[in-house]
Amino acid sequence: MSQLTNFICVGAQKSGTTTLHDILNQHPEICLPKDKETKFFQRDDRFNMGLEYYKEHFSVNLNHKIIGEIDPEYMYFNYVPKRIFETLGADIKLIFLLRNPIDRAFSHYLMSKRRGYEDYPFTEAILMETDRISQDDSQSDFSDSNCLNFSYIDRGYYSRQIKEYLKYFKKENMLFILFEDDLISNRAIAVNKILSFLEISTELKGDIYLKSNVKGMYRYKRLAKFCNQPNFIKSGIKYFLPNSIRIRFKALINKMNHTKLVKDKISDYEKKHILNKYYRDEISDLEVLINRSLNNWYN
Repeated sequence: MSQLTNFICVGAQKSGTTTLHDILNQHPEICLPKDKETKFFQRDDRFNMGLEYYKEHFSVNLNHKIIGEIDPEYMYFNYVPKRIFETLGADIKLIFLLRNPIDRAFSHYLMSKRRGYEDYPFTEAILMETDRISQDDSQSDFSDSNCLNFSYIDRGYYSRQIKEYLKYFKKENMLFILFEDDLISNRAIAVNKILSFLEISTELKGDIYLKSNVKGMYRYKRLAKFCNQPNFIKSGIKYFLPNSIRIRFKALINKMNHTKLVKDKISDYEKKHILNKYYRDEISDLEVLINRSLNNWYN
């Protein structure tokens, strides 16, 4: 088997990528990165380390028939498709998970709020979004970048992002899965479709209905922000602890700092306003592009 990646789920963020990762990670024929996400094609500092560095993230055994990666940032950043094409070739298979962009935006907002980055109400945050992103000058420290944390509305322009991939890859090599209609309402059928698309056994003996990324709030915002962004102390730690151990250490601290989520909601009025201002034409364009009805997204 080639040691190169055969497929990538490129996003979108907050559309079920963690759930899909946890499902596919149970399949004996699939090899996923040891540390879940390599960020190789997203981050300059990692991409510049070359293909051999990328291969180090995978532990391939004789049972594996395909190698893949699931990273919700790969869909958003427009330079990523070219990097994937030039590194892995035109035959790689691409999976897109797509969610109602308004619900995705609000879920993204709640994530930034939980992590200690966001202090403004949602309606104010989306009005500030363009200015915040334009002020972002951080490319290597993505976990602390404005384009990562505050791109609530901009990430929902899926047709623009898919068209960037169509510059390099054929649509026959793309699979579009809807979060609501497929992954939530018809998960068994969706998983079967994904496994068939990847041309591996559709017999997955693991739990496809597992719950991933269970939401909650952090007790201490400063501690949450410390754990979720790079800083001087953490930069020093990386020279002493392997990446896998740092990830587990971070997860442990976040778990201890975790408390039950008090659910925020977006009103029907706000949803209708966002739909009309930002997404009505986008959804219409996307329906044509992926050849699927998105009527539920208009409601």
